[in-house]
Amino acid sequence: MGRLKQVYSRLSQSAVAWSWIMNGLRLTAGIVVLPLLATKLAKPDFDMYFVFLSLAALVPILDLGFAVSIGRAVSYAMGGAAELKAQGFVPRESASGPNYVLLGKLLHTTRRIYRLLSLGTAVLLGSFGTVMVAQAVSETTLPRLTWAAWGLTLGAVLWEIYSGWWNVFLRHMNQVLASTQQLALAQAVKITLSCVLLLAGADLLSVPLATLVSSFLQRYLARRQVRRLLGTTPPEIASGEARALVATLWPNSWRVGLQFLSGYLAGHANTLICLPLLGLAAGGMYGFSLQLIGICSSMAQVWTLVKWPLIGQLRIQQDHAALRRLIWPRVWLQYLTYAALAIGVIIVVPALLKWRGSEKALLPPLWLGLLALHGFLEMNYVFWGTLISTENRTPFTWPIIISNLISFILVLTLLKTTPLGLGALAVSPLLVNSLYNHWKWPREGARSIHTTWWRFLWRVE
Repeated sequence: MGRLKQVYSRLSQSAVAWSWIMNGLRLTAGIVVLPLLATKLAKPDFDMYFVFLSLAALVPILDLGFAVSIGRAVSYAMGGAAELKAQGFVPRESASGPNYVLLGKLLHTTRRIYRLLSLGTAVLLGSFGTVMVAQAVSETTLPRLTWAAWGLTLGAVLWEIYSGWWNVFLRHMNQVLASTQQLALAQAVKITLSCVLLLAGADLLSVPLATLVSSFLQRYLARRQVRRLLGTTPPEIASGEARALVATLWPNSWRVGLQFLSGYLAGHANTLICLPLLGLAAGGMYGFSLQLIGICSSMAQVWTLVKWPLIGQLRIQQDHAALRRLIWPRVWLQYLTYAALAIGVIIVVPALLKWRGSEKALLPPLWLGLLALHGFLEMNYVFWGTLISTENRTPFTWPIIISNLISFILVLTLLKTTPLGLGALAVSPLLVNSLYNHWKWPREGARSIHTTWWRFLWRVE
C-alpha cells in the first residue's frame, strides 16, 4: 500500500500524467460524446454539428497569433529576460529569476489585446458563420433550434477568446501542472454536461452550452492562480507603453496568425467546401475522420507540450545540450504514441461503426490512411517549427502559408476535375507539404539545437 501511495502521489504531481488525463478526456469526448451525438441527433443534425465544429476551429486564427507570442514572452520573462525584441532575443545566461515587472506589463497588455479581438470576432465570425450555416440549415430537422445552437456556439467562441488567455499566461509561467489540471477539470465538466444535456433532449444546444460553462470555470481558476503567483496586482501601464509592447509582439504574431489561417484552409475549411460541392453527408464523413486524427495528434503531442515553457527558458540561457537531453525521449514517445493511436483509428473505429450498424462512417481506408500519414508528418514539422520559434523567429511562416494555399486550391481543382471525391482532401495536403515542409523544418529545427535531425534521432554524438 505504501508503494501504491508513492506511485499515486508521483503521478498526481506529474504534468505528463495530467496531460494524458486531459487528452484521455478528449478521447472520451470522441468515444462517449461523439457516439452519443451520433445516436441522439438525426443524420442532418449530426452533419451540421461538424459545420459548427469547423467554424469554432477559427478561434486560433481569430487570435491573430497573439497567444503564441505572449506565451513565448512570458517564458522569456520567467527566464529572467530584461527586454523583449520584435525578432530574436537577448540571451540571459546568468539570469537569477523571473522578471515580475515585465510579467505585469504583459498581463495588462494581454487583457487589452483580447478585448479588441473579441469585438472583431463578433463581427467577422458572426457574419461569415451565419452565411455558412444558412446554406444547409433547411436540411436539419428543426431549423429554429439549429439557429439557436449556432448563436450559442458563437457566444462560446467569443467567450473562449476573451477569457482563454488566462490559462495561456499561467502555463507559460511554468505552471504546466496547474494549467493542465484546470483544463482537465473544465474538460470533464464539458463532457459530463454535454452528455446530460444530450440525454435530456437538448440536441444541438448541448455542446455549446457545456462549452460556455466549462470556459467560465477555466477562466475563474486560471485568473485566481495567476494573480496569486504575481503577488500584488501589477500596476496599470500607460496606453503608450501598452501600444509599444503590442508593437513588439505583433511582427511574429501576424505571421503565426497567417500560418493558422492557411492551416485552417488546408484542414477544417475542407469541411465547409464539402457543403456546396459534395453535400452535407460528405462533410460529416470528412469532419468525423479529421477529428479522430486530430485526437491522435493531440494525445501524442502531450509528451513535448508540457515542456515548452521550460524549453523557452533554456533558450534564453543558451543551454543546447540540456535542450537535446530534454526533448529526445519525448520526441520518440510522441512518434510511437501517434502511430499506435492512428492504427487504432484506421482499423478499430470502422469495425466498431460497422458492428453497431451505425450509418455514420469514416473516409475509405486508403484515404483515411493517407490522412493519418499527413497528420504524422505535420505533427513532426510542427514540433520542429515550434522549437525554431523559441528563438523568436518564424522562417517557416511563408512556406507553410504558400503550401496550405496551394493545397486548398488543389483540393478545389481535384474536386471539380477528377472523380477522386473525398480522396482529394486526403491526397492534396500530403503531396504539397511533402515537397518542402515535411523535411525542411525537422532539419532546420535540429540545426537550431546544434545537431542534425538524424544524429538527434539516433543519438549519434
